[in-house]
Amino acid sequence: MSHERRQRHLKILELVATRPLRTQDELADALNREGWEVTQSSVSRDIAALGLIKIDGIYQRPAAAHVHELTDPNERRLAESLLSVEPAGDALLVLHTPPGEAQRVGSAIDLLAWPDVVGTIGGDDTIFVATRNRAAQTHLIRQLRELMVGTA
Repeated sequence: MSHERRQRHLKILELVATRPLRTQDELADALNREGWEVTQSSVSRDIAALGLIKIDGIYQRPAAAHVHELTDPNERRLAESLLSVEPAGDALLVLHTPPGEAQRVGSAIDLLAWPDVVGTIGGDDTIFVATRNRAAQTHLIRQLRELMVGTA
């Protein structure tokens, strides 16, 4: 996936997490206002690629459909707010959230006290997660992505 497409997907995930968007045209308009030149047909492909679903007529990430099943409030925070999980090197992860959510997500990770996590640093919409080693990084990526898509 190209860097530009990945950035557009992150912006789409941010938009659907922060405002009610009911149609592809509404999403295309929101993207255009954010400086992305898109058409309804390209937005349609992005929606399919991201697996967005409609709940009560509003586009949402699939994770939003399973959040109510999670009993741990920290896992629920991760499922609601994580937009992406990417490795950086052998023992670092970069997580993206909607604006203003990184501190809460980082805190939730800290409170979960997973043995693979050495520590977190959170900004506004980005969190760095240090892991013990490459194997811990791989395990944590799988664990976080499962929460994101609702298979945890």
